[in-house]
Amino acid sequence: TIHPTTAQDVANIVIGHAAWTGDSDEDGDCMDALLEACAVSPQVWTASNAEGDPVALIGAAPWTQDSGRGRLWFVILSAYGGNEADLTMVMRLSVAEMLQVFAQLENHVSTEKAWALGLMRDAGFTIEPARPSPDGVQRHRVWIDAGAVNGARPAD
Repeated sequence: TIHPTTAQDVANIVIGHAAWTGDSDEDGDCMDALLEACAVSPQVWTASNAEGDPVALIGAAPWTQDSGRGRLWFVILSAYGGNEADLTMVMRLSVAEMLQVFAQLENHVSTEKAWALGLMRDAGFTIEPARPSPDGVQRHRVWIDAGAVNGARPAD
């Protein structure tokens, strides 16, 4: 199931992550990035398994240059059981909701993240050929327009 992310969802993830990892500096940086992404995203969705445990957070933050475009992000959590069909369905549902806020969702994904590229392709995203980014990493531009999702309409 998916539902709008609550403060309690985020708190449970941060607390659980700290207990599981021992809260190293690197892990703290990851949690800081997650909290910042949640704070700047007008919508964040939590996908939960049958037991109610969060398995993924999916959100989009407005691009600085164009607030009508959303920068899609997602985090797959340790409770994810490996059911790719369920994850694809959750991604599609979340994306349809976000495309009611943004006219387009996009991001630039490293060629090394084949699983993320596959998930996004299966969820309906266009995957452009990889190009070098300013940091030298080969990245694909991945994007989807509101018109590509049945019934999705960007907000006025």
